[in-house]
Amino acid sequence: MPTYSEHVTSWFLNLGLEDLPDDVVEATKYRILDTLGVILVAADTPIGRTVREAVMAMGAGSDSRMIGYGDRTTAMGAALVNGTLAHAMDFDDTHNASLVHPGAPLVAAALAVGEMTGADGKEVLVSVAGGVELSCRLGLVAPMAFHRRGFHPTGVLTGLTASMVAGRLMGLTDAQLWNAMGINGSQASGLIESYSDGTWVKTLHAGWAASNGIAAALLAKSGFTGPATVLEGGSGLFNAFVPDAPGGLRFEELTKDLGDEWETRRCSLKPYPCAHVIHPYIDLALELHREELRAGDVVRIEMPISDAYLPVVGEPRDAKLRPKTPTHARASLIYCVAAALHLGHLGVDAFSDERIADPGIIDLAGKMHPVADPDPPPRTQFRGRITVETTDGRKIEKVQEHNRGSLENPMTREEIEAKFNANAGAFLPAEKAASIRSVVADLEALKTVVDLVDCCIA
Repeated sequence: MPTYSEHVTSWFLNLGLEDLPDDVVEATKYRILDTLGVILVAADTPIGRTVREAVMAMGAGSDSRMIGYGDRTTAMGAALVNGTLAHAMDFDDTHNASLVHPGAPLVAAALAVGEMTGADGKEVLVSVAGGVELSCRLGLVAPMAFHRRGFHPTGVLTGLTASMVAGRLMGLTDAQLWNAMGINGSQASGLIESYSDGTWVKTLHAGWAASNGIAAALLAKSGFTGPATVLEGGSGLFNAFVPDAPGGLRFEELTKDLGDEWETRRCSLKPYPCAHVIHPYIDLALELHREELRAGDVVRIEMPISDAYLPVVGEPRDAKLRPKTPTHARASLIYCVAAALHLGHLGVDAFSDERIADPGIIDLAGKMHPVADPDPPPRTQFRGRITVETTDGRKIEKVQEHNRGSLENPMTREEIEAKFNANAGAFLPAEKAASIRSVVADLEALKTVVDLVDCCIA
């Protein structure tokens, strides 16, 4: 019997454009477009400038370029920068069931290696589509178990799929590709301790996954070996990281109906630059603002949330009330809802240093109370519920069953493109943003991904 890595690498290498359902093709194009936008909006931030400077100091190279900046470096270096920027604003996609963020590392790896090898647009499109599908399925093996142990599943899992994307674009064989997975699995990492103080390192996980995936593919191409049982082995990735996963390890999720049922469809895009489980609460806060509820009208706002997410976005209360950094604020249910209700919007500018110190938001945040939901929804569903007690004695209750951007409540084409235009427009002139949209829309016809990267350079 083949191991799980042998099974999925065989499927991945044999995947063709004709095997992708039309909606998966369209979703993959929008995922690539969305990821490019969130890279560009993060380029002119302290995180972006810092990681760019550090990678330039790591050594010379000319194979690939950093999106936005245009600096030439190694494929590993470009992927490190691009993947980190793609996750820097917490504005990238999320697989609801596992909280894996597949777009950032896989698009970063695909563009860096695609430019290095001169891959065409069709091959990049298929590689990203297949890689995202397998990232989601890896997340289903032990959903939420990584967070409970203090690990970031994006950091731990997507390096495996980045190695597959990189390896396919480099022309690796089946055996070389599962060797690359075995190599990368030994390097898997990613702690979420930075949630406690708002430091930056979680944003680096997507970049490291992309970069390390490329390194693993290069090693495997040169003949280096890794265990084919990297996933299910007794000392494999899942048994090492999450041996006590609730409900046990579900390896069958990796191969069940693979190619027929697409878990990618349950991977949400984001309308707001913050932790995804917060989004339905933001929509409710904005609805209250449109109904002219203001801070002075509020005595208390209670927000039930699943106890799986409460420790991440609601605790400790003091830290979530007064986030220390923009990164800290993006993971605070209290701050995000207070800012949305106070401002009437929640865009990138809601997370500036000045805004997170706004006395009006801080005062309103003190009235926010996340609590454990006694009847939480399934893990695949991000539901928001808000109960407001007002100064005139009213009780207002609102519910949003599914986050906007999900399969059940999708963002429209116009919303996705408007998000991209706003993000890309922060760093590029409008005509370049329009060129990116045009190229991605017809990606399967692109002769070389170099032309797409050209459009993304300021």
